[in-house]
Amino acid sequence: MALYHKYRPQTFDDVIAQTHIVQTLSNQIKTDKVSHAYLFSGPRGVGKTTTARILAKSLNCTVKKAGEIEPCNECQSCEEIIRGNSIDVIEIDAASHTGVDNVRQNIIENSQFKPTASKYKIFIIDEVHMLSTAAFNALLKTLEEPPNYVVFILATTDPQKLPATIISRCQRYNFTKVGSKEMQKSIAKIAKAEGVTVEDEVLARIAKKSEGCVRDAVSLLEQLTSSGEKKITLDIASIILPTSNIEDQLVFGKFLITKNQVDALTFINDLNNQGINLSFFAEEFIEFLRIIMIAKTDMQLAEKELDMSSEQKKDIEEILNSLSPTQIIELLELTIKRTSEIKNSVLPQLPLEMLVVEWCNETTTKSISQNTIVNNQKKVETPTIIIEDTKTTKTDVIIEKSDDTPTTETPILENKDKEKEVSTESTDEKPLDTTPLTKELVENNWNNLIKNLETEAPSLTFILRMAKVETVQDNTITLSVEYSFHKEKLLENTTKQKLENILKQILSHNVSINVTQTENKEKSTENNSGAQLNDLAAALGGEIIS
Repeated sequence: MALYHKYRPQTFDDVIAQTHIVQTLSNQIKTDKVSHAYLFSGPRGVGKTTTARILAKSLNCTVKKAGEIEPCNECQSCEEIIRGNSIDVIEIDAASHTGVDNVRQNIIENSQFKPTASKYKIFIIDEVHMLSTAAFNALLKTLEEPPNYVVFILATTDPQKLPATIISRCQRYNFTKVGSKEMQKSIAKIAKAEGVTVEDEVLARIAKKSEGCVRDAVSLLEQLTSSGEKKITLDIASIILPTSNIEDQLVFGKFLITKNQVDALTFINDLNNQGINLSFFAEEFIEFLRIIMIAKTDMQLAEKELDMSSEQKKDIEEILNSLSPTQIIELLELTIKRTSEIKNSVLPQLPLEMLVVEWCNETTTKSISQNTIVNNQKKVETPTIIIEDTKTTKTDVIIEKSDDTPTTETPILENKDKEKEVSTESTDEKPLDTTPLTKELVENNWNNLIKNLETEAPSLTFILRMAKVETVQDNTITLSVEYSFHKEKLLENTTKQKLENILKQILSHNVSINVTQTENKEKSTENNSGAQLNDLAAALGGEIIS
């Protein structure tokens, strides 16, 4: 027998982490104010069907006295429900009985007959959201006005798919995921009953991997105990459970925030060579970035989500001080995007390598672009003249000048009434050409644009060499590229503004850039791995040689 069947809760006290629901149902049983219809909703494996069976046992228990809550689990009714062959407790899997005929035969017609040997005839409908619209309509009247001996218990993981008319006729109870500490306590209890000792770190890893699902956690424990070992250590657990820890996330995170591209790429390849599941590592890193995002707002809230040592907390604070909320979100979005590509990638490390290259170079490109725009404005600093009154009729003039200001004699000006500050500014801007901009002029100066970007943004020069000037109309230059990645890159606000500023200086025209994508006839873009290699080559300013 599977462990999750063997240790399925049989009383309300055994139900894990659903105190709010157990308390309410217990009060209803105690006061004999039972509803005719219940709706249990929540994630998988958190006790919906189990609680429904316990409720059914408690309602139909023949030994339990008035005012008592827990079923005896020994009478004929309780034993039949436990075995699943009770005549008066009918369980229906809505996923395999979706049609209206099933509802009529199994529920509507059956509900007309009184229970054979119990107080209530109870219908437990699991995954009720799978019923068809016609089936829901057929069930509606019976659910609204059932006989006084009928109780419906509907269970679902997807309550939003239920018609509002069904939900409104039920008492709804929302089951929640089981917390890590409660999960570890429950797993340790089962392990002890099986005569197995499990290290705390393994328990924590089981709880995290199960994502709040008790059934998944017990199944993982069963996998670990199947090795025959009486003590489950971290080394044994690593065979079944993917290994990843906060230290790896911190190291990788530091490489990214410092834009240490070489060490980050080396780190990823080391993980791959060690046999680490990179997909799991990436998912863990997404969770790590989520904690960082939360910590940016409230460190105490983040500490509840993640057990951290004092050293780890210090490292996280270092990352927090280095990234703005916007940068954290950008890195999170980029990581999510690249993680989704790992599954279909020929090289599992490639999407993560692309993440590193894209993040490090994108940040650098933005910085260079901003500096270039400032440098291109060619501002001329001029001295500021401050005139001060003195006791004499003449005033000395103090001139504050920059290092670039040539030394001049200090003039003497008269001013008897007040202080005056005189400042002058001058700009040296190239006049714009009023003649129409032509395609020929743009093409003739295209290499000048590329040369301007060779040292600052090599990835852009690669894209621009592949781009083609399609049309020039009303000072709008339309470029055509083969790859969607190139189009997206050129249309980024920072990149687009940078190109337009440089072209303005070269062509003496105010220009606007538009980009279109042409069908790539020579290379298949359907191959996901090939597309990723092209993206990486473009980001590095190289090309694929076949």
